[in-house]
Amino acid sequence: MALAGLVLLVVLAAFLIERFDVASADHEQAIVQRGIVEQGKALDAVVATQVDWDTAIEKLDNKFDPAWADFNLGNYLFTFNGFSHVFVIDDGGLPFYAAVQGERADLGQFTPFQPVVDRLALRIRAAESSRGAFKPRPGKNNILIPPIQSNAFARVGGQIYVVTATLVQPDFGKKLPKGPRAPITIAAKPIDGVMLKAFADRYLLAAPRLMKPETQSPERQHVVLHAIDRTPLAALSWIPAKPGTLLREKIQVPLLIGVLLLVLLAMSVVRRGATMVQELIASEQRSKHLAYHDLLTQLPNRAMLFEQLRALLAARQPGGVPLAVICVDLDRFKEVNDTLGHHAGDLLIQAVAARLRTACPEAALIARLGGDEFVILHEVTDITVLDVLPSRVLATVSERVGTEYGWLEVGCSLGIAVIDNPRVEPSQALRWADIALYRSKESGRNCVTLFEPEMDEALRSRLSLESDLRHAVQDGSLHMVYQPQVDRSGTITGVEALLRWDHPQRGPVPPGLFVPLAEETGVILALGEFVLRRVFNETHGWQQARVAINISAVQLRAPGFAALVMRLAAEAGIDPARYEFELTETALLGSDPQIAANVDALKRLGFSIALGDFGTGYTSLSVLQRFAVDRIKIDRSFVSALDNADESAALVDSMLKLARAMNLSVIAEGVETEAQKERLVLCGCRDFQGHLTGMPLPADQTAQLLGEAVPPRRKVRQRG
Repeated sequence: MALAGLVLLVVLAAFLIERFDVASADHEQAIVQRGIVEQGKALDAVVATQVDWDTAIEKLDNKFDPAWADFNLGNYLFTFNGFSHVFVIDDGGLPFYAAVQGERADLGQFTPFQPVVDRLALRIRAAESSRGAFKPRPGKNNILIPPIQSNAFARVGGQIYVVTATLVQPDFGKKLPKGPRAPITIAAKPIDGVMLKAFADRYLLAAPRLMKPETQSPERQHVVLHAIDRTPLAALSWIPAKPGTLLREKIQVPLLIGVLLLVLLAMSVVRRGATMVQELIASEQRSKHLAYHDLLTQLPNRAMLFEQLRALLAARQPGGVPLAVICVDLDRFKEVNDTLGHHAGDLLIQAVAARLRTACPEAALIARLGGDEFVILHEVTDITVLDVLPSRVLATVSERVGTEYGWLEVGCSLGIAVIDNPRVEPSQALRWADIALYRSKESGRNCVTLFEPEMDEALRSRLSLESDLRHAVQDGSLHMVYQPQVDRSGTITGVEALLRWDHPQRGPVPPGLFVPLAEETGVILALGEFVLRRVFNETHGWQQARVAINISAVQLRAPGFAALVMRLAAEAGIDPARYEFELTETALLGSDPQIAANVDALKRLGFSIALGDFGTGYTSLSVLQRFAVDRIKIDRSFVSALDNADESAALVDSMLKLARAMNLSVIAEGVETEAQKERLVLCGCRDFQGHLTGMPLPADQTAQLLGEAVPPRRKVRQRG
């Protein structure tokens, strides 16, 4: 088989080499034929530039100027373009100017060229007659004159010439021919060694030569040059390139070496056959392992989980030992990824996987479902299992993990579904456990929730609320209100735009319920665009107050957020300097480059940036240093504590000192009482917001409160 393959390879190589040479020759033939045509066009264009203009009509037709003809035709065309013979003939075909080798010559020099000139002149006169009268180009004071030309090969005195005939015509029409037929310029260029070399250099031809058409050589490629009456004049020949033959000569030795290597390779293949079979078997085993295990933790993956869960559920007996499906999800894992990077997150996942193996030695299966979520399958042989096992998992996972990034601390939340019905589908069992896990997350995390049937109904209600929220962006049940922000004297310096939702069945839905839902489900992007569009539309004409708009961390991470803001601002015609985007401290945590890029773009557009919930996080100072924040907003939790604790006053005072040191303005939110305001004033606060300073009002009432004219309501276009 190897020998037959080698023979076939040699035959195929010889065939391809021969076809390669033939294809190359055909390609060269076509290129040269097109090149000859293009050469004629190029020579035509050279002559046309000298005779297709008003001055040429004046000097060659209206009143013949021999000196002009010497300079612009005879001498110019010879010196710069190699035309050895130049003639100008009148409307009767008789020459009245002749130049040879760039010098004026006797008109008798025209006689040898008479036959070919007569035929070319017939073509020129026919085209001249069909052209019609000169017509100005519309809108301009000139005349559109396409060149009227023709060329042909001719043998004159044993020399082959390219003869081109060009009708003398005006360009701008300031000078027109005195009669119905204008003179014709004849230019002849010999096909000599210089021209052949230039042609060959352009088209990469080897050893070009003019030969008699009947003396063609099989070793050379030929293109026959015909006279105007189709009589063969000469053959342009050249040595064809043979890339296939050249390639064969270059690869003969390497090819022989390759054949020998192939023979040796065939021999080695036989010896390695058994080894390859063993490797394939081992590879299949590894592939099977990879198909059912997570690469990072080596725990069973989703595929094995479903396979084992189906088998374990099918083995349940009514009244027998139930199966506990436990979903484990890490708390604050995203913060580790955002602040320290994915490698730190991977180390944490590996550590948690090892701890789950230790905490659940009798588990039927421990699997990694994906991300930071794990699943434990455990038979409930004793009711105490549901108390002891979850507590052990919580305590084990909550222990801090030592890594190269320092000590990492996370907790976990658990959701448990106890199954004793063998007809329950694995996906349904996991869904119930996941619902219980979601309830643990809602309950403050780091806790355990046992699935109850009513939880499913609560989740369906949540999904219904999510669907209603998606429709609310379109149906008009969402609207904006504006809460005043005042200074010490009570003067309104700005307003904060707040979103409200009047559900047709549920009534008013608090933002604390539907905004987190929008962030979790991705609706926040459409909701955020609605808020921006509506606020810009309702406040574009206000001049007396700054408008603050809340922005979600999800919006900040969207790549096109800054571009969206710029587009909506341009559509509404607002002044960015009057608008302030309020961001939460947690939104600016981490090192997400997209957040930094969006904040930087908003600043460059002219918007100011406020940092809300200030003091509730643990990286406030680093956030202020990294982002160009213009104002900080003291959280309402500190303001409400002013009534009862001196420590809160000290904290507020330190915040204000920090702001003054960094040249930032400050506003306190949640101001409910005069006592709170007075304490804030004593601390140095100048701006306030809360029920004491003003309740949120619709746009028209807010405009009246500010003394602004109520702008005409624009139609807010929603994106589907």
